[in-house]
Amino acid sequence: MSDINDILDADNTGGITYYDEAQDTPKVGMVEGSYPCHITQVKAVVRTVKKVHQALIYNVKVKIAGKCEAHNTFQAIDYDGNKVEVNGSQFEGREVNASGIFKFLHPGKDDEFEPNPGGNKGYANFCAVIGKEPQTKEIEHNGEMISVKELPDITETDILGQPVMAVIGRGKPWKSDRDGKVRTSLEVKWFRKWADGEKVDVDADDDDLPF
Repeated sequence: MSDINDILDADNTGGITYYDEAQDTPKVGMVEGSYPCHITQVKAVVRTVKKVHQALIYNVKVKIAGKCEAHNTFQAIDYDGNKVEVNGSQFEGREVNASGIFKFLHPGKDDEFEPNPGGNKGYANFCAVIGKEPQTKEIEHNGEMISVKELPDITETDILGQPVMAVIGRGKPWKSDRDGKVRTSLEVKWFRKWADGEKVDVDADDDDLPF
């Protein structure tokens, strides 16, 4: 059996090679910013919120698209602590979860929970981004006519594969059960329209949505 000295003698170490710093791509963790993505997964659950509201909460996952390089250049810190400029191609294919999208439900005649139409900004925005634009409607409220946005129902088919610009940032701190350290993960904080993005095919899982 060869020992370490045999392996590392002059005849076995491969000869001289080179390092070209100009060709070295900086190694960086994913950077906060806006990324072109496609929605690859959606799950939903109904929850009571603050004891008085009911919300259907959409939890979606996005995958950073192959056109990220053309859309993004970032200022980042590499693993050596140096400030570097990187393009989005390093992050293509990564998947990121979004913070929950709350659709506050409107109570029916026999429901005891309270409406929360002012809390539906995120849902209204998400609907518009995926092409389900809310419609302006006049309704009576406390004896007066007011203008509101009527929000559509959206299904898994409406959501999966849709192109979006995902605004990615740090989520709330969480404590690891493994080592007890406090960490913050990246998550999608907001959605914007990806003007020239195209929908892609994604397989649906009918068990994930309560419809």
